[in-house]
Parts: sequence; C-alpha cells; structure tokens
Amino acid sequence: MTPILKEVINITNLNLKKYIIGANTPIETTTGFTPRVYFNNSATTLILKPAMEKFCSLLPIYTYIDVPSSNSEIITKMYEETRDVILELVGGDPNKDIAIFTKNSTEAINVLAQVFFQDAPDQVVLSTTMEHLANYLPYKTRMQTELIKIGENGNIDLDDYVSKLEKYQGRVKLVTVTGASNVTGVIPPYYTMARLAHKYGAKIFVDVVQVIQHFPFTMKPHDCEAHIDFVAFSAHKAYSGLDGGALVGPFNFLKKYLPLDFGSGITKFIDSSQIIYSDPPKKYEAGYPDVLGIITMRAALQFLMKVGLANIDKYERRLYKYLLCKMKEVPSIKIYDDNSPFVGIPYISFNLKGISFKTVASKLGLDYGIEIGKGTVGADLYVQFLLGLSNEEAFEAYNSGKGYGVVRISLGMYNTFEEIDYFICALKKIACGYPPK
Repeated sequence: MTPILKEVINITNLNLKKYIIGANTPIETTTGFTPRVYFNNSATTLILKPAMEKFCSLLPIYTYIDVPSSNSEIITKMYEETRDVILELVGGDPNKDIAIFTKNSTEAINVLAQVFFQDAPDQVVLSTTMEHLANYLPYKTRMQTELIKIGENGNIDLDDYVSKLEKYQGRVKLVTVTGASNVTGVIPPYYTMARLAHKYGAKIFVDVVQVIQHFPFTMKPHDCEAHIDFVAFSAHKAYSGLDGGALVGPFNFLKKYLPLDFGSGITKFIDSSQIIYSDPPKKYEAGYPDVLGIITMRAALQFLMKVGLANIDKYERRLYKYLLCKMKEVPSIKIYDDNSPFVGIPYISFNLKGISFKTVASKLGLDYGIEIGKGTVGADLYVQFLLGLSNEEAFEAYNSGKGYGVVRISLGMYNTFEEIDYFICALKKIACGYPPK
C-alpha cells in the first residue's frame, strides 16, 4: 500500500483537519463571515486532500480502461486494485467475495434487493425500524418486508427478531440491518443477528455506510457463524467527495443472477439469439465506469487505513463523550438515546423544547455557520419512533406542513473540541432566546 501519512499519529490530538479541504473555510452568517463548523458528516463528509491530489494526478493521463495504451494500463490497474483495497477494508475473503462497484450504497442495496427478488419473489425480508430508507424501500417495494422492533434498551429487540425468524421460518432469505444508525449512532448487534439468521437459513446484509469511516469492521470468515454475507457503502461518506461505492458479497451466490442494469460491458458474448453474461463483478457494472471516482475512493480508503480506524475510533469517542456532556448543560434540551450504551459513532440527535427543529437548524446554520442535519435525515420510521409518533400523528404533521424531525450533529475524525465549545455556546444562546453577536 502506498504510504500517504508519514508522521506518527498522536491519539490525544489526532489533528486530521490539515488533511481536509474546506474545514475552516469562511462561511457567511447573519453577522458576517466566520470559519465554518461542519457537523453534518453523516450526510456527507468533507473531502480529503490526498483523495483530491490523487484525482488531479489522474487527469493528465485520463483515458478509458482496458485499451491498448500505457496510460490505460496504469488507470486499469489502479481501478481494478481498488477491489482489493475494499476487501481489505471490510475483511472480505478475496477467494470467495467480490466487490461490485456502484454509484453509492443506495444503488448497491437496490442491486442486492433485485438479486434476492430473483432468488425468491415470495420471500420475507426482515429489516429494522432503525434503518435509513435506503436499506428499507428497495426491499419493501419488491417483497414482503417486516420490521424488527426497537427494544426498551434503545437497540434491536432480539426477542422480536427471533419471533419473526420463527414466524416466517423457511421464507426469510435475507436479514438487513444498519451497521450504525445515522440518527443516534447506535450500533445494532449485527454479529448476534448474523448467527441467528444463519441458524434459520437466511443470509445477512449490513449497511456499513456509517461504519467504515469511524471504526474497524470485519465481515468475519465464511466458516464463522457470525459471518456477514453482504455489505455496502458509499465513498462520499468516507471523505472522497465523489460518486463511488461498493457491494461486497459471495461470488458463487451473485453469479447466479441477472444485474439491476443492462448495457455494454456486462457480457462475454452476444448475438441476436443468445447472451452469455460476464462473471461478477463485471456482470453488475453496466455502462461507462466511474474510473476517476473509484480510484479517488481508493485513495480515501487507504488514508483511513493508514491512520488506523482504531485510532479514529478512540479519538471520535472522546469527542462524543465531551459533546454529550456539554449538550446536557443546554436548557430545555431533549437528547435521543443519550443514555444508550450502544452508541458507537459520534452522532447525537436532539430537539429544544418549544422551538421547532427547523428554527434551531436554521439559526445554527445561518447565524453561526454551523452546518448540521435536520428533519428525518432519511430515517423516517426511526425518527417517528424516537419522537413517539403514531402513523396517524406523523401523517397529520406532514399534512399540516409543519413536519416533524430532529436536529442531528454528526462528527468526523477532523472535528475538534474547540468546535464543540463554539457549538454549545451557540446552542445555549438559541435555547435562551439570545440573538447572535
């Protein structure tokens, strides 16, 4: 692996902001310009300088892959070797698993849903109330999809999970669960869920789009009961800033099915009477490949591995504990799952009593230059659960135009304690009705 970082990493002060583009860019507010504070890393992270340096270095030699030129050989090699980097990152087995390039995790999940629909259209997919819609709607629109409840501990209700595995025994082919909630940062017990899924003859998919940039993850060996069968992620949430993502899963399973998209590049041979499809991953990668995006993704992932996900995890946990402690000092604040022992990534969602989530978010962004997430942040069912809304109440809020939602803070490896202090000061002023200065 090409070294990107040369200095020794100091866990006490990770200081990765110097590798980020735009972390301190002045942003216009109602009181003038101020250095931006970017707390919306769950939606998309800011961009790594090494990733953009790799992107720019490719431009003078940019060409199509698999054509007879030295430039194409260089580009093709970097493009294809990205699959190996992905398998290394998620602990896939290079002898059994493949990495299929996609635009993002949403496309990857749709590919997977289409594969399982072909496998058994009348199957039951088990999803969870905690999911982002990207890990729910692709199944819900194709097959019967049942939701596993959230338990009293704020995590997946394993009793309800087992009950549904038993109720639909023989029909459950796939269990799908997030690797970490994009709302609260709660980490479901996906290895325990994997053991149970396999016990009942099902496979498991873990959406690691909120995982691979925060802490070490492994699919575990295929002969392990807790093996994760499929994972997917998006590069833009892992500091690349560009399209690019992947679906990782077993070659022998994926080779049996047709792709989601059809077009050039997915066949070995075709005439007017027959089609011989390529083996995966090529069979699933129709059309012009995002060569620059994929190779830039590789640079971003290599950076994370060079820093060390365990190092990033330690630093971000310190940030999270500090943020949570300080937020509890804010008057009239409601923090969701703030006492959960299962929070594993530095995300916090909250509301201020008597102030709309829209107003809080607007004031943070426009008055103080603090960029955050708001609303349902793509996890509508989970936010309804956290807010205690019935289906009827949620629909009424939607119809009224007021909507419903939370304000979400999501930190990344480059955020600082000083930024948290600035945010807390702003939040206290908003809670107490003081204007910005």
